[in-house]
Amino acid sequence: MQEPTHILAGVIIQKCFDWRKLRAVGMALTAMLAFLSHGLLDKLANFTYHPAHADFHSAIWVSYHTTVLLVTILFLVLWWKPYWWGILFAMLPDIDWVFIHGQEILHIKIPFYREPHLHNLLHWLYARVPALSFLDHLPNNRENPWAILCEVVLVAVLLLIIRGSGKKKKEAT
Repeated sequence: MQEPTHILAGVIIQKCFDWRKLRAVGMALTAMLAFLSHGLLDKLANFTYHPAHADFHSAIWVSYHTTVLLVTILFLVLWWKPYWWGILFAMLPDIDWVFIHGQEILHIKIPFYREPHLHNLLHWLYARVPALSFLDHLPNNRENPWAILCEVVLVAVLLLIIRGSGKKKKEAT
């Protein structure tokens, strides 16, 4: 999944565990579940437009990734301050790509960081949950630009959840 989806998952998870009296427990649960949410969302990535290689000659690829970048920045501006903890842990596994692609861009080698360790950990964990094995059989739409709509729908649903949780909180006060 793209970063906006991970950000929204982190916001929702932190909202669920925003406990005033048991703050440490809430923060621990938020960190753990936000981190795990990354792996679950990434299992869905084959169902969405997610080409293996960048294609700067494709207007669709460039437009989509420019939009993803702008939406990522917007979501971080909107939600970083109140939900930074959930967002941080939901995005944390993507540090793998910063290290791996950063080495390529900077022409350096970090011997211990040549593969995505955090993503591999999440894949290993989810491989041990038999109830989620159906996710491995979703159609592979990674090269299909129409599959952008799958992630757009997921982002819309997550935004509706956030909006709905905000209304409930206001009604409770």
